[in-house]
Amino acid sequence: MSQVAVAKVRLRNGQKLTLLDRVSGFALKLFGGPARRIAGSMPSLRDDILKSNLRTTPVALVSLALLTLLLTSVIAASFIVIAFVLNLLLLTIVAVAPPIALMVVLNSAKISQSSRSSALENELPFMVGYMEVLAGGGVSPLSTLRRIANMDKLLPASSKEAKLVLVDTDVFGVDPITALERAADDNPNRTFSEFLYGYTTVLKTGGDAQTYVNSKLKEIMDTRSQKIRRTSETIGTLAEAYITVTAVLGISLFTLYQVQAIVSHNAAGITSLLLFAFVLVPIISAVFLWLLDGLGTKQPYVDYRPYKVFGIFVPIGAALYLAPIPLPLFLHVSVALLTTVLVPAIYATKYSRERHGLEAKLPDFIRDVAESRKIGLAPESSIEALVPKKYGRLSKPIQKMSAQLSWGIALSKVVGTFIANVNSWLTKVAGSLMLEVVDVGGGTVRSFSEMADFTRKINDLESEKRSS
Repeated sequence: MSQVAVAKVRLRNGQKLTLLDRVSGFALKLFGGPARRIAGSMPSLRDDILKSNLRTTPVALVSLALLTLLLTSVIAASFIVIAFVLNLLLLTIVAVAPPIALMVVLNSAKISQSSRSSALENELPFMVGYMEVLAGGGVSPLSTLRRIANMDKLLPASSKEAKLVLVDTDVFGVDPITALERAADDNPNRTFSEFLYGYTTVLKTGGDAQTYVNSKLKEIMDTRSQKIRRTSETIGTLAEAYITVTAVLGISLFTLYQVQAIVSHNAAGITSLLLFAFVLVPIISAVFLWLLDGLGTKQPYVDYRPYKVFGIFVPIGAALYLAPIPLPLFLHVSVALLTTVLVPAIYATKYSRERHGLEAKLPDFIRDVAESRKIGLAPESSIEALVPKKYGRLSKPIQKMSAQLSWGIALSKVVGTFIANVNSWLTKVAGSLMLEVVDVGGGTVRSFSEMADFTRKINDLESEKRSS
């Protein structure tokens, strides 16, 4: 279906067109003919789009690329004319912008593939662990996918993948196994694709799906552990490079400029040193932080409380910097920066300890609930019986849950409130698992035991990551 046809369908259904839809439609009107010929010579473009998060067609994407080339060419030509008029030949470098823009748009599907694969990679252990726990409760694969599809706030990438499978089964009438195979074909994450291929093979042959999911979860955990070790080594290398570029180079430049000032009686080198310290070092630091952020695993949930505190202190730090304080420049800047970041850093440390305290005791709590289930206690009674036990930062939420249960509130609502009030993504995921176990399997001993094992594996993995 073409981009124009998609736009017409959306209009008939009362949906608003996105900006990309409008721009793509305009681009198709201008470059539809040549775009079809170019797209026909790029057979891999369709597969790249299917494996990305883009919702477009090859012809529409090529049309968009040609429109981008036209616009950037006009802008670049204008800058070049201005450069020659004002004799600023350095501005002529914008001549490389049009081909770069064209290549970026044409390769946007591959760029999107990387983003989709990375987001799914971070959630994969949790999604597979979720499937393992529900499989222990006798839930079918399709029902499991329906539940994952509703977890768009906790597992957004996994929810998207589940919805794609459900569209094939519910809208187009494809059988579940074929839909899973299609999802494996169109997914850029190799680990997830292999998992789905193996899963469909087990379902076709009538094998034990739970055993397969369990073994695959162990394999994913081992792979993630190895990745953490490799990331730690890379971070160590980056740290050495950062020290070399900033500290060692800074000391070398300082010594050089001091000798130059003594020999030539010219303090011009000190100005260059200030530029290095106040301009180049912050830029280098930002680049290294960006590299480190790209290396680390990310969680879809972000605790914004430290950022809110930081937002309050940014204008205060700026006011201190602009205030006429009788201090040398380096002290003036230091006071402004310390005022900006000190209190937010304290709050960030406090919230981090709170989060780690919850995550450290969560496996013990779930394991104790599983043990209480073994002696015949109901899930509600199991939680109430664990109130006297010390769980660190988790004790207060457990006491609150116990009080709510004693008031006759349903366990599902109590756990839902617990999930909403904690600021730890791992704790939210574990709480959601507990909710599903109670809802699906009635809180069976086996389900709670499997959930306890999974939570312990995740906690050990996160501890190893922090330690590394």
